[in-house]
Amino acid sequence: MSRLSTSIGGFPLLNPVICASGEPVMTEAGIRAALRAGVAGVIAKSVNENPAGGRQLDRADYVRLDAQGVPTAGRGVSLFNRSGLTQRGTEEWFAAIAAIDREVGREGRFVAASIVYAGAEGAVSIAGMARRAGLRVFELNVGAPHASEAAAGAIVQETDPGRLTDLVRQVRAVTEGMQLWVKLTGLSSNLPALAVAARAGGADAVCMMGRFMALVPDLETFAPVLGTSAAYGGGWALPIVCRFLALTRKATGGDLPLMGTNGVRSGGDVLRMALCGASATELLSIVMHEGFGGLTRVIDEVDSFLAERGLTFRELIGRSADALTSYGEQPETPDRWKDFVPKETLA
Repeated sequence: MSRLSTSIGGFPLLNPVICASGEPVMTEAGIRAALRAGVAGVIAKSVNENPAGGRQLDRADYVRLDAQGVPTAGRGVSLFNRSGLTQRGTEEWFAAIAAIDREVGREGRFVAASIVYAGAEGAVSIAGMARRAGLRVFELNVGAPHASEAAAGAIVQETDPGRLTDLVRQVRAVTEGMQLWVKLTGLSSNLPALAVAARAGGADAVCMMGRFMALVPDLETFAPVLGTSAAYGGGWALPIVCRFLALTRKATGGDLPLMGTNGVRSGGDVLRMALCGASATELLSIVMHEGFGGLTRVIDEVDSFLAERGLTFRELIGRSADALTSYGEQPETPDRWKDFVPKETLA
């Protein structure tokens, strides 16, 4: 077992870096490129049972933002976009990615199916297709940020724990023998409760958290960049994700495998999420910024950190989360605030 190895419950991973679903892995060539970069697995581009989800791809648009949230012609640090889903037939797509999954399974890697669902009936139907195709992992994405802006009924975002338990239970019933991972929204403060609800429905793991919806005004034209609201994530989101990972680890007693996503740009970011309870991380925007080599860089940075300290990745999982204390447990430090205000405040 290498120092990078980890697992999602009983599902072993060669390392903690997974290429998340998105446009770079909307083709077999893209999936293979991600696997060559060294990731433990790939979540293939999501499908949807509503044709409106695929048609949205024809209206997709993208812009890179700098650290101040301003559009840039350079590499950028955040991706601001409205997206759509694959337009390939679901059974054809699942057959294609299942063939790659069987091939790379021999070397300990995987390719997973993903759905950004429009309704419970469709989610169950598509999950059944994934199982019949022979895929080993199914990701049920209930947190796509675009739900509020997409065509009516094209995408659903679930933020109610009771409904989520029922949905996951229905999908679990047709995915026997598969890993069932549930990806949660970033547009909720109720993530620990949603994670508990997903586990109650039979999820093997949860991934948190999806990107946020945002609006970027253009100071030259005074119009919205891209003309719409769009999904927004970035390194700035990492501390927010880390907090919810830690709170969810506490809420679930540490026995529900967690994955982190949103804001990972370096090996250090992977390690920070691990310290807060993530057994693995999903990355995608980095590929849009750097190409697939960005995944290799992140894996190498994690490995170098562990090698220098004689640690394994598993040894880090949850250490910060388990050390987290409340405000009321802190020692009193009278007048500490005075060190952080302008001198005029104290005149």
